[in-house]
Amino acid sequence: TLLERFGCVNMQTGLLLWGSLFIGLAATITAPWSFILIRFLIGVVGATFVTNQVWCSLMFASNVVGTANACAAGWGNLGGGAAGMEPGQFWRVAMVVPAILLFLCAIAIKLLCWDTPTARRFNVAVTGTTQKPSMWDYVEVLKDPKVVLMAMQYSACAGTELAMNNALATHFRTYIQMPSGDAAALAGSFGLMNLFARSLGGILSDKLYLRFGFRGRIWAQFLALFFEAIFLFGFGCVDNSQPWYVALIVLVCFSMFVQMAEGTTYGIVPFMNPKQLPIISALVGAGGNLGAVIAGFAFYGAIPDPILPLKVHGCYVMFFALLSPMFYWPEYGGMFHGPAAGAGSASQGTGVGDKEGGEGG
Repeated sequence: TLLERFGCVNMQTGLLLWGSLFIGLAATITAPWSFILIRFLIGVVGATFVTNQVWCSLMFASNVVGTANACAAGWGNLGGGAAGMEPGQFWRVAMVVPAILLFLCAIAIKLLCWDTPTARRFNVAVTGTTQKPSMWDYVEVLKDPKVVLMAMQYSACAGTELAMNNALATHFRTYIQMPSGDAAALAGSFGLMNLFARSLGGILSDKLYLRFGFRGRIWAQFLALFFEAIFLFGFGCVDNSQPWYVALIVLVCFSMFVQMAEGTTYGIVPFMNPKQLPIISALVGAGGNLGAVIAGFAFYGAIPDPILPLKVHGCYVMFFALLSPMFYWPEYGGMFHGPAAGAGSASQGTGVGDKEGGEGG
């Protein structure tokens, strides 16, 4: 809603400045209450993901929007730190680095960027609507079961990534019986796949779209989630009697499809209801956080077994993958059906990138 009122540039600038302030203040944490408060306030910066995906959807044409969204979001999951200092100090220094980078990015965005290819400042008219933004828009959007399903599918991929970020190092250390440093390094390989895997999902979505039309994007989504579920279940079948590298091989395959599914998701989102693009982008993104909560409480927290939660989680992903045939739009078609006669073309642009640049926008 704030994106529709103030535009991508102003919202992203504000969020980055907010993050710069409170991430910098994280270096001053001295007590549990200040840790909880500052961590909560830093959490607001997660909304930059929504701005990022809406902005890319507005800027890029329909034939490349999946790649654009996936590359921007995938690289957004990469980070850094500092080493070579006392254990009680290096994390404080590490907080200063992103604080400075966020501040510099905020200034650059405000001074150099436009909201759309054709206008410096955003107007809701570019999405095809004349209505003023309203909180009631969330209710209207959630009446569409396809939006709810897409949010749950995102919970099955982005939510899985968040859950793995919390659980993998402990899994390798306590169940696979590896030293802490080695366990952290293997767990880090999961996030390292963001260098290319999410982009690969967006590229696959765009390629299948060009070859088969909109149904290609739905098939890309289904295949990414399907193989994510297979390899997640397979990871849960690797016990500690097997060599550690078996777990690593399965983990790398699993990680690739998790992040590909995140990319294919936002290859579909810009098309779902272009008039409500910011709201749908936000709700689907929130599904990722919901998925992490579901996994944490219902699977990994509730089942007192080191590998059974992984198998159950794999079944959760497969369940939502198999619901992909429910995606159908008269103007786009579905997995097994083309567009309805006279309903319009799936090649119609979802953002001003199409109007500005056509096929190469």
